[in-house]
Amino acid sequence: MDLAVWRDISLLWLIFWTLIALLPVGVLLGFAIWGMHRLRQGTRKYLRLAQSGAQRVSYTSDRLSRQVTAPIIRLRATVAQVDRLRTATFRRKQA
Repeated sequence: MDLAVWRDISLLWLIFWTLIALLPVGVLLGFAIWGMHRLRQGTRKYLRLAQSGAQRVSYTSDRLSRQVTAPIIRLRATVAQVDRLRTATFRRKQA
């Protein structure tokens, strides 16, 4: 047997042990990918429910905040109109 033959045999032996060493890592990664895929499928349903609930809460809070602030805004607008009217009236009398 020539030295090239032993070289080829040792390369095959090293490749075999490398595959044996990497096989558990590959299996673990495969199961991790499979699990993430299943998890993603399962969460789609619940995330849609959560999203619709969040949209409902957002809509309701926006509507309520507009109802709460509407009288304050109307009052400030009225005060501003009265102030401008007063300012315009008294300036004309002075001139």
